[in-house]
Amino acid sequence: MRKYSIFFILLVSIPFFSIAGDMEGDLHIKVMRTLKAGPPEVYNGYAFFTFQTHTPVRYVGISFLHEQFRRVHLFQRNEKGVLFFAYPIQEGMTHLDYRLIVDGLWIPDPLNPHTYQDSQGISISRFEFPKEQIRVSLKSPLIRETEQQVVFYLHTEPGKDIYLSGSFCHWDPYLYRMEEVRPGLYTLSLRLLPGTYYYAFYKDGKRLRDPLNKEWRKSTDGQEASLLVVPPRS
Repeated sequence: MRKYSIFFILLVSIPFFSIAGDMEGDLHIKVMRTLKAGPPEVYNGYAFFTFQTHTPVRYVGISFLHEQFRRVHLFQRNEKGVLFFAYPIQEGMTHLDYRLIVDGLWIPDPLNPHTYQDSQGISISRFEFPKEQIRVSLKSPLIRETEQQVVFYLHTEPGKDIYLSGSFCHWDPYLYRMEEVRPGLYTLSLRLLPGTYYYAFYKDGKRLRDPLNKEWRKSTDGQEASLLVVPPRS
């Protein structure tokens, strides 16, 4: 818990803010119409978090795992007294793991029933985005260095069984089945160590290189394979 205490010193004197004047119009309306706090939700490309308490608090913040809990984002208060924070969903992001900070105390979100414990026994809340509202980048593969994850995408006919294979799994063609997150759009995330890899998709038993990746090579058997380079963590 020691690694979290530094933010208490930095943020204890920061007050709540009124609704930001430069907030996007639709989001501003959402904030104004929020009468009470509830579970997190997706609204117009934002993850919308709320918090409400009947006892006075000096501040409420939120911190995310993908930022390694190094940054605390402060909630604001609307005219109904509901505290809120809107986080722009990044392309390719399917969920957010986070914790709340209330007057220096780190807690899971009491309004979110989806909580798990990490390897140190710390409770972390997870907000899974509805599949139809995932903002998907058509850049493939998408490398998330902070999470050591690589996200693969393939856009093809809907209702297919699509598999990912490559040098990272000894070219097993049925080990990694991709998920269809919306009609015709398939995705899969893998945690890969830094290094150079070759991969391909399998559709209807046929091997395909990644059409969104311009980097490819021919393997020793003459088949085409897409090239992936995972850089060392900075």
